[in-house]
Amino acid sequence: MLVRILMALFIIGAMAAFIVVNTAKPRVLVLHSYDTEYIWVRDINVGLNRTLLGKPYTLRWHYMDTKRNPDEAFKQRAGVLARRIIEDWDPDLIIAVDDDAQRYAVKLYANHPKIKIVFAGINGEIAPYGYDKARNVTGILERKQWLGVKNLIEETVRPRVPADRPVRIAYVGDTSGSVKEDTRFLNEFDWKPFILHRSKLVKTFDEWKAEVKRANLEADVLLTTNYRRIQASEADDKKMVAPDELVKWTEDNTPKIPIIGTNGFYVEDGGMMALATSPFEQGRVAAEMTIQILDRKVSPNSIPVQSTQQFISYMRAERLRQNDFKVPPVYESFSRAMNNYYESSALPPQGR
Repeated sequence: MLVRILMALFIIGAMAAFIVVNTAKPRVLVLHSYDTEYIWVRDINVGLNRTLLGKPYTLRWHYMDTKRNPDEAFKQRAGVLARRIIEDWDPDLIIAVDDDAQRYAVKLYANHPKIKIVFAGINGEIAPYGYDKARNVTGILERKQWLGVKNLIEETVRPRVPADRPVRIAYVGDTSGSVKEDTRFLNEFDWKPFILHRSKLVKTFDEWKAEVKRANLEADVLLTTNYRRIQASEADDKKMVAPDELVKWTEDNTPKIPIIGTNGFYVEDGGMMALATSPFEQGRVAAEMTIQILDRKVSPNSIPVQSTQQFISYMRAERLRQNDFKVPPVYESFSRAMNNYYESSALPPQGR
């Protein structure tokens, strides 16, 4: 009898200790704007997990899925659900990724007395979210590496263009909020001695085709950021063109000029080359800031907001050969080192 009582007391004590330990762990909510099938999200999570591995936190992940569901009504509902999770779970810190997470949910917790915020993937400015004056917020901005793209054009496109005229750059993207912010920085960037000949955001596949054909005739290189919000037709704003279908058409219909993407998924979707903002850096820096705040008790507003410092090279060998596009070996070495060098035109198996 005594043995049973002691065993029962031991089990009760162990359960109580387990509850106390887990209750004492800092709660971290990772709130993504997009979905788990989005390559950008996948690689940010790699950066987060590598850095947070072994940390004594209770982690919870939530995906708002607004990339695949861009209409305003869905985003509003996704924001309500995210805020309900925040209120019910009561996290100590939120890692909020990309603009929709800020716009529809997390900005309401700026200067919250208990919740700390670390953002990542903001394409524009932080002031619209009130983060510039908040004591409980820090994070890392997402910025396209236009200087790196300019250097790549100098090394690869300039030799293909007659010496007596400047390189003409064309740019096309969809009309999503993040692309609009990226395009603002692209238009403000100093491309001299090159010329930004044309910069256009489009809604439909027909508009996309027209811009690509025009670039093939008027420009020496075509740049693109994102194209996942390209409608299949003007009449249907719900059905989007499959990314791999759009990229294949674009590559197949630009025989005169090369195309350079600024997201790694451009090559994963079948494109020739991309110099992409590093999602791994976004995740790693956000995780490092989280550790400073939770482990070292550093106030978020004393941690400087950072901006993108790294880019990653992606290449597809078959497209490079088809376009007779000569790239300095360092780009190939970098792509191979990061496992971003694709030998054939075959696309990686993944949900879309």
